[in-house]
Amino acid sequence: MAFLENLGKKVGEAAQAVTKKSSELVEVTKLNANISSEEDKINKLYTQIGKAVYENFHQTGNAPDIVKEACEQIAAHQENIRALKEKIAEVKGIKSCINCGAEMERPQLFCSRCGTKNEIPQTATVNQPQEAPANSECPSCGTAVIPGAAFCTNCGTRL
Repeated sequence: MAFLENLGKKVGEAAQAVTKKSSELVEVTKLNANISSEEDKINKLYTQIGKAVYENFHQTGNAPDIVKEACEQIAAHQENIRALKEKIAEVKGIKSCINCGAEMERPQLFCSRCGTKNEIPQTATVNQPQEAPANSECPSCGTAVIPGAAFCTNCGTRL
């Protein structure tokens, strides 16, 4: 009987030790999660600081010496992105209106959304016919116009 009592006592002590370790592990996991959350908040603040410093550099051209090189690199990368986007637009045969930013075909002279005259690409001609999905025509010049357009893309007449 003493053997069974000792065995029961040992099993009870082992169970208590496991319970204690288990609760320690849960508590450590919670604390580590809180640490990760705080580190994420710090990283977001670092990002905000960096953006603020870069925006100041972009507006004024000035930045602390310690970050000036990085700001200049960001500006170079942004210029590369702008050039790549322009190449994509070229490949697609589109451009953005200089006034409202609407997407328009490169040969279009006037924006169909706002009517602003845009520069003619060197490969386009003024009287180049426009493709339109419907039989709509400009009443002034007869160029096919996109349904729903507010202005003719060839002569700029309000539709």
